[in-house]
Amino acid sequence: MKRASMIMGTFAVVGMLILLPVGAFAQQAPAETANASEGIVHTVVAGDTLWDLSAKYLGSPWKWTEIWERNRFISNPHYIYPGIQVVIVPPDAREFALGQEAASASGPAETVAAGAPPTEAAKPVVPPVAPPRVPYLDIKPADFVRAGEFLKEAPTGIGNIHGGKEPKVGFVEGDTVYLSLRKEIPAGQLLGVYRVRGPIDGSGKRSVSGYVNYLIGVIQAVPNVDGQPAARVRQSFEDLTRADLISEEIPAYVPVRIDPGADGIPSSVITGRLENKELAQGDFIYLDQGASAGVAVGNVFRVFVPTGVEAGSEAYSTPGKVLFEVARAVVVRVSPDFSTAYVASGSESFAAGVSARRGVPAN
Repeated sequence: MKRASMIMGTFAVVGMLILLPVGAFAQQAPAETANASEGIVHTVVAGDTLWDLSAKYLGSPWKWTEIWERNRFISNPHYIYPGIQVVIVPPDAREFALGQEAASASGPAETVAAGAPPTEAAKPVVPPVAPPRVPYLDIKPADFVRAGEFLKEAPTGIGNIHGGKEPKVGFVEGDTVYLSLRKEIPAGQLLGVYRVRGPIDGSGKRSVSGYVNYLIGVIQAVPNVDGQPAARVRQSFEDLTRADLISEEIPAYVPVRIDPGADGIPSSVITGRLENKELAQGDFIYLDQGASAGVAVGNVFRVFVPTGVEAGSEAYSTPGKVLFEVARAVVVRVSPDFSTAYVASGSESFAAGVSARRGVPAN
């Protein structure tokens, strides 16, 4: 009877343990730690764009190419389908530790006779050396994408704005506009709006003529309104007008590593992005030399004027005149014949037509 009562007590304890909720063991077993580096995957819903996802997850809509590079199955980066999964941040690489080699079947290895371990001379502690600082152009993404370019031929785009739900001359964020397009665009796709100036004849040493083309806004196609193609203005740097062009291209921000380049490529400032008579720090300018002359993104051009400069400015001689440095511009975009540069520093304003020269003196 005593043995039977003990057996019954054991079954009772086991039964109680089985019936206890899992939470009762929470304080006994360590909880599993969630892996904080699993990455971010976004499931697309109607209306999403890489532009919007970049703004949400990367802090700027103009970094959308970073997401596109991780999702190259997307054929049109400005129109993505609901339901697909987009990798925003990939998971970290995982390391797997290899197990120790199994013991030899012949038994443990022979033990080496114990002896005094050799002593090594203490090595001096060498402080870590910081890697050299890589210089990058200090510019906001929203400013970078508006750099624009100088083109030999007038751009055409795919259409333009021909009106809006409200009788306005210029349209801004939130407005609904009517479109005249030469191709069908699905609702939800983003489009760029560009302003074109020209023709412009350069006043430098080289005879050049062309057009300035730069971004002024972003619109998103919506289902037809009043029976005609329409879009909603998502971003407007300037008022959008009927004279502006619509394009399927939308620029993206790319960090510019500064590499002054070898001294010696002479150039001239064709014009600035805007119709300013005087150009200065913070402006974009277009140079009459491009990739075919050896110009690359990140190169630094010094801008020179022939007169009236602050003391201490550097000068160099050309036949018949002395030119003084008034500004430095970093190239942010290059075509075979022309370059777009951002005036990163300057001591005074200058006009189109002045000389520029690639390279920075060693001193």
